[in-house]
Amino acid sequence: MTEAADIEAQAASWIARCDARGSCEDAELASWLLADPRHRAAYLRLAEAWSRTERLARLRPMSGSVDADLLAPARPSARRMARPAAARISLRAAAALAAAGAFLAWWGLSPHAGTRVYRTGPAGLSRVALPDGTVATLNAHTELRVHFLPALRAVTLVEGEAQFHVVHDSRRPFQVAVDGRVVRDVGTIFDVRRDDARTVEVLVTSGRVAVLPVGGEPSARRLPLRTLGAHQLAVLTAHRVTVRRASPQEMAQRLLWERRKLYFQGETLQQAVAEFNRYNYRRLVIDESSLARLRIGGNFRALDVHSFVAALARSFNIEARPGPHHSIELYRSAGL
Repeated sequence: MTEAADIEAQAASWIARCDARGSCEDAELASWLLADPRHRAAYLRLAEAWSRTERLARLRPMSGSVDADLLAPARPSARRMARPAAARISLRAAAALAAAGAFLAWWGLSPHAGTRVYRTGPAGLSRVALPDGTVATLNAHTELRVHFLPALRAVTLVEGEAQFHVVHDSRRPFQVAVDGRVVRDVGTIFDVRRDDARTVEVLVTSGRVAVLPVGGEPSARRLPLRTLGAHQLAVLTAHRVTVRRASPQEMAQRLLWERRKLYFQGETLQQAVAEFNRYNYRRLVIDESSLARLRIGGNFRALDVHSFVAALARSFNIEARPGPHHSIELYRSAGL
């Protein structure tokens, strides 16, 4: 048996056990799903197929009886009539399996079937209640994909930033996957941010979260398993995790986005422009590379780009002019 076939067989075994018990709340199943992305993919495919067969079963006649030969030819041949009943049943089972296989092959082309997608654009701010009661707050330019299973509540942060007020359930873990890492709830409120440089930040407001890689042992990707407590900030890059404590003031500043405010304390102009561009359709463009390294500070309204430009003019003599595609170009004033 090939490895792929073995994974399919294990997924089918788990689904059969869940159906027999009437529940999939199983820690061993959750561990198996987390061990390899292929496990989850196989489980989702078969679970969807199983669900559809159950929906078909509910379409049986109200009398409860089903004609086993409903699809047989109207005038079967004498040879077929003489075939043993067991053989007829085996052929029907083979046909059913073939049909199921064809369905699974088709379904495999739609890996996001059953997934709820939530998106925000520039200036977007959205609070959504997930099926378990967890509340997710999405920042601008954010995409979440949510797929809840009987034994696992799985969320993928494709881009952007979101804060999660998680309804804790020890038998059904809640986790957020982002760039090859998993942030798993241990009963908490936490914020996850992904930037364009593929750096991930995890900020814990209360409770605890565990940070681990997707699949395999933590050492396999040089990403150690870490547990974060309240007021801790983790910065995850491709090869390391840095954890430090955030002061109450920093916590408040980092969560100002929920009120559509931005706070800068020594960030470069390039970083500040990137933040404003998340919230506004008119994009800021730095015309001279030397300006990008300027350090700035202050509180600003995220949607008021003109006040930010005016502050740059007062403090740094940086001027603004209309650019292509409705952009705003920042350039060095002659008096600078």
